[in-house]
Amino acid sequence: MKGKILAAAFVFLLLFGGYVAFKKVAEEGSSADRQPQTTVKAEVRTVEDVIEANGFVHPKHSTDVRSEVSGRIIEIMVEPGETVERGQILVELDRAALMQELIEAQRTLNAEELRLERARRNFERIDRLNRRGIVEQREYYDLEIERGLAEIQVEVQQARVERVREDLNRTTIRAPQSGLVADLDVNEGQVIVGAGAVNEGTRLMSVHDLSELYVRLEVNELDIDKIDPDSSTEVSFDAVAGTSVPGNVSRIHPFAYNQDNIRVFRVDVAFEPAERMVRPGISANVRIVARRAEDVVAVNLSAVFVESQERYVYVVGRNGERERRAVEVGINDSRWVEIVSGLEAGETISLVRPAAAGGA
Repeated sequence: MKGKILAAAFVFLLLFGGYVAFKKVAEEGSSADRQPQTTVKAEVRTVEDVIEANGFVHPKHSTDVRSEVSGRIIEIMVEPGETVERGQILVELDRAALMQELIEAQRTLNAEELRLERARRNFERIDRLNRRGIVEQREYYDLEIERGLAEIQVEVQQARVERVREDLNRTTIRAPQSGLVADLDVNEGQVIVGAGAVNEGTRLMSVHDLSELYVRLEVNELDIDKIDPDSSTEVSFDAVAGTSVPGNVSRIHPFAYNQDNIRVFRVDVAFEPAERMVRPGISANVRIVARRAEDVVAVNLSAVFVESQERYVYVVGRNGERERRAVEVGINDSRWVEIVSGLEAGETISLVRPAAAGGA
């Protein structure tokens, strides 16, 4: 029995020692894995100076539909979300009051034309007598004026008839452009106010042309000089995963304004929608490549140090010595910086400043 206990104790100590040894090795390996990387190699790659911003999609062409005449809606011919063509009938207004006004205007015009005919006959008669010298000049001038006034009244009534006819035509409200119907805020039977010189009138609906959309961005004033109409852009959408389309900078607004204590410029990026679900109002993410350098020597940003406006790196030699070397830098992204001169691809660069080195 005593021999069995000693044997069991020996096996336990052996297993425990193995566990301790394994844990130590694992900890040492983990400690080695946690050692920060201190060097990198200069490599050839493409560096892009990218500006990323987000905004909302807007239609490039959007029109609020309003009536030019007041009246009661008798029929709405479209539904929200419906696609319409330019000139398509959207709304019909009640024509009864205008038809009655047209009848009255036409009757008044007929009466004025009869008065004009009588004034012309009277003037022709007095004119013949005047040429024979047997009429008073006062009577002649009075009839001449009467004829002129009658002609004016006819012109006034003709204009009134034409205006009423135009208003009758305006009771049929048509689409000002092709697009998608939205914001239909009126109902059949509702009395609306026509747009005039002193008021905008009742908005009936909006028609959005979806053939070309744009995203409005707010870009920091420090980045605005980097952007121009030739900048390459890519637009993606949170609501349509996996969809991205090319865009172009269509407008850079000329004045900055304050947003959360930061001066920003509005920038519009136009694009052609590739998916049906890309609609006005959804959020969009825009990636603008302000500058691009292809196949250039580049290193990590953290490998470049600055002292008195001079950029330099520490090149690691074969024996581990570190040589300070001035470099000329180009563009950079969030991680890489272009080296215009001073380094060759493949050279090893230190990410940390040697302990003996000074400077900023």
